[in-house]
Amino acid sequence: MTIDPKTEGDRPKAIGKVAHIAAASPGGPRYDPRMTSAERGSAENLMYLCGPHHDAVDTQLGHHTREFLVEAKLAHEAAVERAVRSALGDVTYEELTVVCTVIASQPAPPQRLGVELALPLQEKIDLNRLGPTSVQRITDGLSQASRVEAFIGFQNSVKPSFGRSLVARFKSDYYAARAENLEPDGVFDYLVETAVEHAGPRDTQQIRAASLAVIAYLFEICEIFERE
Repeated sequence: MTIDPKTEGDRPKAIGKVAHIAAASPGGPRYDPRMTSAERGSAENLMYLCGPHHDAVDTQLGHHTREFLVEAKLAHEAAVERAVRSALGDVTYEELTVVCTVIASQPAPPQRLGVELALPLQEKIDLNRLGPTSVQRITDGLSQASRVEAFIGFQNSVKPSFGRSLVARFKSDYYAARAENLEPDGVFDYLVETAVEHAGPRDTQQIRAASLAVIAYLFEICEIFERE
């Protein structure tokens, strides 16, 4: 969900908003006092919406019940997951260029830019308490790991700072997600969605598949998530 730039040099502007299905605090829409703080901030209780629909679901409560939103979220996620999995085999350098080059060109806060070797994959998954849905998405994304690795290697041969810039940008996005108090599955979803948004106005299944492949690859080889 972006507004396309109208002038050369401007960048697309992400306009999506994270919405709670059951409100985060008392008095909010669909607040459930039985939920824990962790459950309220979990991926299962969050939706990513455009601004107008975000306002609608928080004001038109007769229609947008908790049950309605949960069902709509699950149906949408299942449809997207099927489409992205199907599109993974169609990911080419064109989609990887859109996803990686745009992100790597964006400034990130100053930090150590070296690419650090990660923990073994399963250990990292366990440490970050990722659920089965995220694990399946990582598995799907890693089916294109060799293609992503070859692409980043080629870009590094042309511009040696490319890989470090890519990692730095994703680390910045990771800490932004953590600042929102998202739980691990929510953080992973945030990173993938942010990669899609950074790719600009082309929201195709191939772009979404490329975004998932890049995030899964960086999750495996780089220290984006927790390591201790």
